[in-house]
Amino acid sequence: MPSCVELTIENIQEIEDPYNAFVNSVRNTETLRKYKNQLHVFLKLIPGKIYEDVLGKTPENDTLEHLSTMFVELADKDSKTVYNIIATYIKEDRKKVEQKLLRPNSFSNHIKSIRKLLDANAIAISWKSLHQLYPRGSVSKDRAYTRDELQKMINTSPDLVDKVIVALFSSAGFRLESWDYFIWKDVIFFKNDDDTFKGGALLVYHGDPESYWTHITPEACNLLQEYRELWKSQIGVYPNPKDPLLKTTKTPVVRRLKGFGVKRRVDRLARRIGMRNGLVDGQSRYDVPLDHGFRKYFNTMLRRAKVDYLDKEDMMGHTTGLEKHYERYNEEDFERFSEYEKAIPFRTISDTERVKLENVNLRREKTELQKTQEKLEHALVKIDELWADKQRMENSTYTYD
Repeated sequence: MPSCVELTIENIQEIEDPYNAFVNSVRNTETLRKYKNQLHVFLKLIPGKIYEDVLGKTPENDTLEHLSTMFVELADKDSKTVYNIIATYIKEDRKKVEQKLLRPNSFSNHIKSIRKLLDANAIAISWKSLHQLYPRGSVSKDRAYTRDELQKMINTSPDLVDKVIVALFSSAGFRLESWDYFIWKDVIFFKNDDDTFKGGALLVYHGDPESYWTHITPEACNLLQEYRELWKSQIGVYPNPKDPLLKTTKTPVVRRLKGFGVKRRVDRLARRIGMRNGLVDGQSRYDVPLDHGFRKYFNTMLRRAKVDYLDKEDMMGHTTGLEKHYERYNEEDFERFSEYEKAIPFRTISDTERVKLENVNLRREKTELQKTQEKLEHALVKIDELWADKQRMENSTYTYD
């Protein structure tokens, strides 16, 4: 029997410093960048006298690393003071909302970095009480992209990478940071009997506890297949299963095109079709969020197709209580694909692809009709045979009598 690890005062040590604990708790690089900026703004506002009164010392410099460590130390020694500091910050920031300098729905983003730092260092604060100080949220006026706008993005860009981005983003509805995870192994293609694409499955956040499966359209499958051929022409070989799904074009070696790079490409596409040419007076933001507009489109189209609500939520990565099973390799393993199929006509962007899809559906319906007709003809033959057998039996009995 293996011996138990002995816990002593000497071998119980802090695993990492407060700042690195914070950094390691944020999985996405773009989110971490924003959190660092927001947290630094907050920490630099705290007067040195508070540290002097509680800790008997003041910060030696104003770097984020040092201030993070000082703030955690302050919270560990006097959580009530830290609670009051955060509450005061919330009240002051709330004034910006009242002056319409900050949107109510964006307010919480200013506090998330503070909570992340304290949570990562096991500092207990009554966040429920602090949340009551938040301004009341407003109904979002953001809208989804329209199919016409997505079509213009694809048609006006000569770059296949852009087309793949638009098709995948809109057909699968994942979040921007998902691009930092995708590898070729995450895509599973489904095919019809004639070898055309029926659709596909896409694993979001592979290797993460929050990973989930969603689906993609035949249109996205076709573009991915084109991109795979382009990859071979550029690199000399097809991508292997562990290669990033999209690669940058700036270097000859394979390097991932991350979420930040994807967002820049989408911004250029939006500007090209006239969706990002300057805010009008009184407008603080554009009506379609660059990346979240795709997710809204996904949600809208699945609702229009009357996809089952829990299946829709599951395909968006929301917690639903539905079974999650990740060892999936075949179409029959994906019980929610039949629901997703309802929305494929709504989600297909290109008119050409929509015609192809209609033709595939017509051929499928024709095949099903032929099968039904064959079954009916077979049943009629069987009925005739049974009727003939009955007649023979009756005739045979009559003759015997």
